[in-house]
Amino acid sequence: MPAVSIIIAALEAEGTLGAALESALAQSCGDFEIVIAPDEPRDYAAFGALDPRIRILPGVPAPTGAGPARNRALAAARGDWIALLDADDRWSPDYLAALLPAARTHGAAFGRTSVLDEAGRELRSIPARDYGGIADYAVFARAFGSFHGLARREPMRNWRDIFAEDVLFDVVTLARVGGRAPYNRDAVYHLSARPGSATRSRAFIDDIAKHYAAIIAMIRAGRTGIPVSEQESACAVFESWAEMNEKYRAARAVAPALTYQR
Repeated sequence: MPAVSIIIAALEAEGTLGAALESALAQSCGDFEIVIAPDEPRDYAAFGALDPRIRILPGVPAPTGAGPARNRALAAARGDWIALLDADDRWSPDYLAALLPAARTHGAAFGRTSVLDEAGRELRSIPARDYGGIADYAVFARAFGSFHGLARREPMRNWRDIFAEDVLFDVVTLARVGGRAPYNRDAVYHLSARPGSATRSRAFIDDIAKHYAAIIAMIRAGRTGIPVSEQESACAVFESWAEMNEKYRAARAVAPALTYQR
């Protein structure tokens, strides 16, 4: 069985999936499988010919959302560890090699996120490029963007069908190892801040506060898998994100062209 299952949800991704797969197949650690879950009826079979480690699941009649799509891939996964890769993002070549040994020792490990603009230039780094500490709640509370890594594949662990489901998944991963995990800044997740991304939509600007409130309520009600001892620290992450969103709303009222990551 592979050590790592790379989970990819694909929606209208023909133009970007090739680069994402190329970055995965270029990993210096080759002990992985790639499970692609199309979130639409279109055929992605051609991508399966790139490498025998790629498995493409059947499509669905209509989009179900990122969380349910990832869960279909997760249900088919066979690796001991899972790593998320969006269909329009990329990894540095040593992403898995840098994170897997630390994850095996500590139960999880996280890498740096480089948020890129449409031209491929770095808008910001999560955390800062010179950060040399650990992954903890303080880093998540100031991330305001994806902060991924490797998580152990466990029964009942999945992505929720909610907004910011990827953030919640990663916070749960951190919480389940006690709120502290190894961080390797050389393991880089290149995140594309596309014009059509969720953080540029009106729904993000106007509705995200209620989604964060719902996540906080889920955590406090014990419905996320976060241990009781970690719940308030996890809630503080989403409270910080909600506060930043309100700052963004105010800033965008003055400068309508301002994007969230800027």
